[in-house]
Amino acid sequence: MKLRAALMISASLLATPVLAEEMTIGLSAPLSGAQAYFGNTWHNGFKLYADALNKAGGVNGVTINYNQQDDKADPREGTLVAQLFCDDDDVVIGLVNFNSGVAQSTLPIYDDCGLPNMTFGSNPSLTQQGYEYMVRPVANDLAGALLPAQYALETLGAKTAVIVNDKQVFGQGISEIFGKNFKDGGGEVLDTLAVAPTDVDFSAVLGQIKQMNPDVIYLGAVMPQLALFARQMHDQGVKATLMVPDGGYTPEFIEQAGAENVEGATVAIQVPPMDASDAIKDFAAKYQEAYGEEPGPYSIYGYVQGQILEEVLKTTADLSREAMNEALHNVSVDTVMGHLEFDENGDLKVAPSFLYKVEDGAFVLIDQM
Repeated sequence: MKLRAALMISASLLATPVLAEEMTIGLSAPLSGAQAYFGNTWHNGFKLYADALNKAGGVNGVTINYNQQDDKADPREGTLVAQLFCDDDDVVIGLVNFNSGVAQSTLPIYDDCGLPNMTFGSNPSLTQQGYEYMVRPVANDLAGALLPAQYALETLGAKTAVIVNDKQVFGQGISEIFGKNFKDGGGEVLDTLAVAPTDVDFSAVLGQIKQMNPDVIYLGAVMPQLALFARQMHDQGVKATLMVPDGGYTPEFIEQAGAENVEGATVAIQVPPMDASDAIKDFAAKYQEAYGEEPGPYSIYGYVQGQILEEVLKTTADLSREAMNEALHNVSVDTVMGHLEFDENGDLKVAPSFLYKVEDGAFVLIDQM
């Protein structure tokens, strides 16, 4: 799907004639396949805010529309989308890269063509590679893997852990950080096991784990593997507490695994409960009204990106990529997630993280930082 859209500056602003300009906002995410729920609901959160701006007349006369592309959570598709955006001179900013593996492939392309972008890829190394045109308006995996390790050690009293990952940039990266945190806190990592990202049968791996009898298992992967692993783990009688990253924060994790099979499992994510504040409750109500369903796992961050873009359009010197990039990196804005600014690497100066536990078929907040 490709929607070519324009941002228009009105014919007059503060009684001073302004030439009309056109530009395109590029949206890229997995819109099909196993992770489509995440990509579509993330983009819907952004559209919710941008559509409201448009209805009110835009930002200084600039209205926001979208060129939305499906990267299919595939680095190869992501690079094609990145080149498409780069080659279109009207594209001045991108809301891109839900997956760290996709971001690893596309960020050099965006940097090469000077296209500012807000990426969702959470691997910590992404902001350590000197890219000058990206910011990350979400916590990285250093935060996402800290709360689970602390909970395992301090609340569960866990002494041993086994780590499993899908050998992908995100899954392997965040599981390694969990392992380091767990060992630094006094726990023992009995083994680190790898599965292929396409595996659906985990009986051999679970057989090894059952013999080791760990207190916790940390699984660095995405859906649907998270649910499949949880179901098979229960079927094979593995008693450890399962801990998974943010990809498990979806109703499908519970539905596909079976509520009884994920009871007590924990999920770490950057998203607060939808009743955490009046502003967040208001967002959730608007989302429900607009789309006829509850917000997705990252809908609120799409909404926040809309708030960031509004501030960028208020403060940019002009609508060129260079000016938009400068305004993006220097943004200082109050959002539904609190005040937001970026450091010199493009990471949030303050980035919250939350830990949920599955209880009676629902996610219950048990810790936050």
